[in-house]
Amino acid sequence: MAEFTLRQLEYFVAVLDHGSLTKAANESNISQAAASMAIAQLEKSLGLDLLIRTRAKRVEPTPAGLELGVRARRILGEAADLRAGALMGSHEEMRGRVSIGCMVAISPRVIPELIGYFAENWPEVELDFVEGAAEDLQKAVGEGALDLAFVYSLQVVPGVDVVKVVESRPQFMLAASHPLAGRASLSFADLAGEDVILFNVPPSAERVTSMFLSAGIEPRVRWKSVVAQTIRGVVASGRAISVTHAWPGVASVYADSKVALVPIEDDLPESWLVAAVPPGIKRPRRVDEVIEAAIRLAR
Repeated sequence: MAEFTLRQLEYFVAVLDHGSLTKAANESNISQAAASMAIAQLEKSLGLDLLIRTRAKRVEPTPAGLELGVRARRILGEAADLRAGALMGSHEEMRGRVSIGCMVAISPRVIPELIGYFAENWPEVELDFVEGAAEDLQKAVGEGALDLAFVYSLQVVPGVDVVKVVESRPQFMLAASHPLAGRASLSFADLAGEDVILFNVPPSAERVTSMFLSAGIEPRVRWKSVVAQTIRGVVASGRAISVTHAWPGVASVYADSKVALVPIEDDLPESWLVAAVPPGIKRPRRVDEVIEAAIRLAR
């Protein structure tokens, strides 16, 4: 039977995170020689080559190393839960860290509410968050670097499981002073010829463009931005329209005296805000509470 230690797994994960034995050793407060020996012992015990040394003096995982990295993160997470449970007398206690990924467009509407909720109700749970593109975040979930990631269902990739949070249908974002802002719904044809500003984090702009094209309308994309508030400001000025996802619990974030949200009446695929989670594992209670809190806050 292969014999290895949690400490060896910790060093191995540190190497994956930093891409360097030297940096991993510094982060782990050990010598480079000790880190190198620990990795060599781990490779010997498993009978596998886990790392490749590159000419740039970096290390990269082999296919076996990539697979071990995913399992090692889960093993270390479960070990931390066991230790916490032993200290607290119950594995169901709410304490520890939850690493959340969130699409840039979603983050302002989700993360502040979750931080506030946990600070008030579960202060011993530490929430960390990373913002990024949907595909990158889900890759991190699949590799075990994140506990979950909030993305849109239309952007889900293979390798993760999903939990539905709330239905999130795209809506037009118009200046409140726009002549059509008071309509109950609008079609893409109604807004043909309008200048458009799009959110420029892949694949958001591409998906909105495809919505216009599917409706037979060539969008006049005037600007793109990676900052949601910039888009909102341009729309509020009346110089462009945009398309955004919205759900009941966050509609007020965008709809106010300067900006109006109007439902799109064209046929569109069903869309949900979802939590992407690692496949096939039992999640810690604190992770499930993040998802359940998001569901409550979204509605």
